Amino acid sequence: CSFSYNPIEAAARPPPEEVDMDPREELRTHLRPAAMVGAAIVASLVLYLGLVEILRAVLKPFHGLAPSAGIQPLRLAAFGTAALIILAILILRPRLFRRDVREDAPAALRRLQRASLLTLVLGEIPAVLGLGLFLVGGNAADFYKLLFASLALTFINFPRRAAWEEWMKG
Repeated sequence: CSFSYNPIEAAARPPPEEVDMDPREELRTHLRPAAMVGAAIVASLVLYLGLVEILRAVLKPFHGLAPSAGIQPLRLAAFGTAALIILAILILRPRLFRRDVREDAPAALRRLQRASLLTLVLGEIPAVLGLGLFLVGGNAADFYKLLFASLALTFINFPRRAAWEEWMKG
């Protein structure tokens, strides 16, 4: 008894009726990818930390790839950009996560997923800026400060089942 798949027969069959998905399963299908992105961002933050520590240990003392360049304007730009990103998240978060009562559950979950992904990705930017500062100027303290900001933003905005269930209730 062998199984063979015929795409022509499959295309000729009428589509299965739309079955309403269990709300918990529907929530899980939208939460899982957002949580995976959050976990990947945490892993990338750990990777950045490992890279900084390896460079500091191997190239001791690490003075950066362009230590003679005027780093202060770059530092101000990086910290200013990080502050603007944090402010943008604080301002946009209530708008992004506002529930529209006219939305059905799948549309609301898609919007919640997009909002979660956006805040997670924006939260990683300070660490990337800190890594850039470290690579250019060699100051690990700048990296650690911006890494801490990214870790805090990731922790605050990490998608959690209980929070999503509460959001879905209204």
